[in-house]
Amino acid sequence: MRHLRDGRTGLLGLRRAVTRDARIDVVEAAERASALALDFIQNSGWIAGAADQIVCDTIGVELKLNSRAQLAGFGYSEDQSSAWCRLVEAAWLKWAWNPSECDLAGEMTIAEMSDAVLRSDLAYGEAFGVLDHLDDRQRRRYGVRSGLKVSLVAPHRCPRTTREFEGLEAGIFRDENRRPLTYRFRAREGGLELDRDIAARDVIHVMDRGRHLNAGRGISPLAPALRVAAQSDQLTDSTLAVALMQQAFAAVITSPEATEQAFQAIQTLDETEVPRGYTGDEWSALVSGVKADLVEVWSQRFDALKKGSISLTDPARIAHLGPGESLEMVTATAPTNNYDAFQKNLHRELARCLGVTFESFTGDHSNSTYSSVRMSVASIWPVVLRRRQRVVVPFLQPVFEAWLEESIHEGRIPFKGGYRAFLRDPEAVFQAEFQGPEKPSADPYKDAMASKLLMELGLSSHADEAIARGKNPQELLVAIEREIKTMEAKGIPIPFGRTQGGAGPLGAAAEGLREPAAAA
Repeated sequence: MRHLRDGRTGLLGLRRAVTRDARIDVVEAAERASALALDFIQNSGWIAGAADQIVCDTIGVELKLNSRAQLAGFGYSEDQSSAWCRLVEAAWLKWAWNPSECDLAGEMTIAEMSDAVLRSDLAYGEAFGVLDHLDDRQRRRYGVRSGLKVSLVAPHRCPRTTREFEGLEAGIFRDENRRPLTYRFRAREGGLELDRDIAARDVIHVMDRGRHLNAGRGISPLAPALRVAAQSDQLTDSTLAVALMQQAFAAVITSPEATEQAFQAIQTLDETEVPRGYTGDEWSALVSGVKADLVEVWSQRFDALKKGSISLTDPARIAHLGPGESLEMVTATAPTNNYDAFQKNLHRELARCLGVTFESFTGDHSNSTYSSVRMSVASIWPVVLRRRQRVVVPFLQPVFEAWLEESIHEGRIPFKGGYRAFLRDPEAVFQAEFQGPEKPSADPYKDAMASKLLMELGLSSHADEAIARGKNPQELLVAIEREIKTMEAKGIPIPFGRTQGGAGPLGAAAEGLREPAAAA
């Protein structure tokens, strides 16, 4: 007994595998994997639909900012801190949804950039953003207030060139501790491809670094499933080809005459010697007559077929056959039909690799039950949350920090003590969460009852349940407070809080006699 003890088939021995640095594997396979992943995303309806589903599950319309700045050390009270956070959220929303303010090209909102970053991660395993800053003259030219501008760069624009003696590794210059110094991008300017080096502090390089240890660049998460995607397409094409062949048919008319033997006999008549009793001219005339008679017979048969007009396309046409003839239809046949089972297995592997449920990948809920849907969502949802925190938020957080610092520095967002006070502890001010859509539910009522029970047992807070449903807990409380005041002023029953269904406290039964009344 030992590890990797192979069987008689020697399957493990035939499978080539070596151990080496992950960065080498990534560099060698990333370009080809990215090209294939892009091809499937653009030309496979299954993969394209899965990409859309991933974007909707992870981001939805947008990831909403929930500022969690810790401002007690700057002299803010709890109420002042909450008000300042709401001010920041409103200002961020206004800036992030204005392409002229946030995008260097003035075309994309931050929400659209988030979608593009996630799609880039699916295709390349990474995404690049570059931070630029417009001076006062450029701001007046474009009519914008903020100087911070963001632009996205396709990962193939950062060639994976490695020259270790220069410190260049896969397009990134690194110091002795492997910290990025500059990124080398290839830009097209005036019809020429030119290399441009951009300082690492201005580059947002997003990738899930937990996938491949010490790999400085990413590779498409679709790489393990590319072969399966190709097999799925090949299976579909071959199945379609068989189906088309089965629709095509051939018509064969069977005649009782041994036509081949008859024609061979006629050919041998010319080669035989003249029989006794016949002269050469007489025998030649006889053979010619037999030939003419046989040709006449077949000519009449062909004329009958033409006049009878055997039609395989006209349903009102009656086919006339000669005496003793029969019509046979010949079609292509397939020995087995296991397309559905095999295709579903391929789709399950694709869905598992992409991190979506089989039902959302295929749109097939025919065999789903309430319990199976809940279980599939419960197993996939942590994947969605991880993708959100590893890919999208690492892009949004640096953009938010650069925007907030500029806004405080230029006075668009007030801060006690000004910019110098902010520099004492900027990390405390940058604390934030980006919330996405809520977890899908097969039965919202049951989920709501479960949340109610968890809060009553003290196992969950109002903020936890609000965040789980994609809502900002502070904004929700402010909105509820405002609605309660409005309802009280107008005499409208307040729907918030626990249901009061009984005569006692919190809906309990009223105090009274527990013994049955005595019989008279």
